[in-house]
Amino acid sequence: MATRAGVVLLLALASVGPTAGQQPAAGHPGLEAVIDAVLARGGRGGATTAAPAPNPTDVLARLRAIDPKELSFDEQIDRRFAETILIGRLVAAPAGKPMGEAAYSRMLREQHLLPYDAAGLWTYAQSQFGATVRELEALARTIDPKKTWRQIADEVKQDQPEPLKMIEAHQEIVDKARAHLLAKELMTLPVRETCTVVRRVPTAGTNPYYGNFSGATARPPAEDGTLRGEWHINPFDPAWDAVRQRDYLTEHDWGVIYVTAPHETYGGHHVQILYQVQNPRRLRQRQSTSMFSEGWGLYNEQVFQETGFLPNERLHLRQLQLRLWRNARVIYDVGMQTGRMTRDEAITLMTDRVGFLRWAAEAEVDSALARPGYFIGYFMGMSEILKMREEFKQRRGSAFTLKDFHDRLLRIGSMPPALMREALMHSVAAPATQER
Repeated sequence: MATRAGVVLLLALASVGPTAGQQPAAGHPGLEAVIDAVLARGGRGGATTAAPAPNPTDVLARLRAIDPKELSFDEQIDRRFAETILIGRLVAAPAGKPMGEAAYSRMLREQHLLPYDAAGLWTYAQSQFGATVRELEALARTIDPKKTWRQIADEVKQDQPEPLKMIEAHQEIVDKARAHLLAKELMTLPVRETCTVVRRVPTAGTNPYYGNFSGATARPPAEDGTLRGEWHINPFDPAWDAVRQRDYLTEHDWGVIYVTAPHETYGGHHVQILYQVQNPRRLRQRQSTSMFSEGWGLYNEQVFQETGFLPNERLHLRQLQLRLWRNARVIYDVGMQTGRMTRDEAITLMTDRVGFLRWAAEAEVDSALARPGYFIGYFMGMSEILKMREEFKQRRGSAFTLKDFHDRLLRIGSMPPALMREALMHSVAAPATQER
């Protein structure tokens, strides 16, 4: 199975600002100065500057000196979001070394605002992995009681599009995902948009095996204002040797395309970016966290399954296998960063328990080692969104709809789930007010 290490969201958010009338309003001067410093760091979602990057410790001290009583509700959320970003810059692991127990726990609690320390997350991750395996086993019994879930998943992976029409096959499912989103009224598409699948052009250095998603903010709008997202897929090459052809096709089955299209396009990354670029709050427009953005992608795999997008239960089983992969990511991320698991043990988990090819498992695990804390965002983010959805449903009662939940959440931003939840519940508790 192809690693998603190269599925990079190209959030060049400085290139496409909010629409007319949605320019971020001036706010508390001290907070605005801190936001300037946060954005001056450059990188994804930030404005590149030739000046030295501000010291995060100094900026954090300035941020914490601001009296919360002077801030509006949205400014308080922005203040806390900025704090998580700065803490993330302070707890980064030394190059080539694990973070260690204390730093990893701090990352969980203070950067991602999760209710776990490293030991608690390790336990939770193991339990959730086991729960997904039990779901796979139960579903497999309903499909064919004589076969294991792994046998059925391997059969599903042999059902593939015509190799030389792989790009067209992906576009077909992307278009179906858009139609499903609209027919089921899952969420609002906030602007004129389109999302196309294109051949991925290899770049210097390591290239993702499957492809990558390039958000609508990576290119200027069309003349009529249409924003275009692109899903870049590596094409099949008939000149490859037989082993490479086999491996490519094994990882580009109809099942993975059906499951991944909602994650990358409608209503996952593509739609979330469309909302983010419209956000009237400057920090939220320009900064994003994987704990929400990747969690949102995986959540869409789940919600599209729940609402009948997958054609049959065999593809549902494939969806659960792909979720098991994200369960495993939490285990080996916390495990390798705190000394509970070795690299070889992580690779074995992926090959023997999830069903990855060995070379793909190695690439996946090495990607996690290079970006500690990033890949836990998929499953942990989805888990927190599902908890939010249930709480929101209880709060709204008969007024609950998926569309209302999704639209409200996307309008808030892409922040740690605890902040998303607080802002979401605030939007229900009080009517909209004019924020300064």
